[in-house]
Amino acid sequence: MIVLKILKRNLIYKGLFFLSVLFLSSNSLFSQEDYLKKLDKEFEEFVNEQDSLFNIYSTDFLQWKDFVDLKKIRLEPEKAVVNEYKEVVNYRDKVTNEVIKYIGVPYLWGGDNPSAFDCSGLVQWTIKKTHNILIPRTTKLQYNKWSTFFIYDLFKIKPGDIVYFKTYSSNPVSHVGIYVGDNSFIHAPNQNENVMISKIDGYWRNTFVGFLPIEIVIEI
Repeated sequence: MIVLKILKRNLIYKGLFFLSVLFLSSNSLFSQEDYLKKLDKEFEEFVNEQDSLFNIYSTDFLQWKDFVDLKKIRLEPEKAVVNEYKEVVNYRDKVTNEVIKYIGVPYLWGGDNPSAFDCSGLVQWTIKKTHNILIPRTTKLQYNKWSTFFIYDLFKIKPGDIVYFKTYSSNPVSHVGIYVGDNSFIHAPNQNENVMISKIDGYWRNTFVGFLPIEIVIEI
């Protein structure tokens, strides 16, 4: 009789243990599922935040397209007098040395001089200052002129080359900067950022369209 009671008690304990393990396991599964859902939601929010932060032209384009027509803005040559180099400087270093000067300059849609730049204004000014060549005013016009010369292999890019990105869905290109080496380029991002240097990775790698060798622009 005592033996039966002991066996019965052991079975009850084992049953309770099994049920508690099962309960804890199910709770763990639910907790894990909830945690994964939480991570998914946080990742989605992060991606949306990054897209919003880096969507360079969508806000500016929609806000300014009816007020300032970039196609009608043309750099006045006398405002970007070509540099007189006292020492021998190769054509690539001329471009990178010049564009670095403008880091920190405010952004302005339509800006085409060192008081304020937009992305294509910065590139246009830099090429005019260094090589006395007035390139097309907008990224689209530059694309129309030189897209057949674009190179898509970033392993071939060199400092001084011009890099293009597609950041606004309706345009083949909508952002431009100048490559300065070390997987980095200088550009005028948007109304929330000054001229700055950025890495071509993450967002910028995903929106990269191609680069234009500087030799094509200055016709070497």
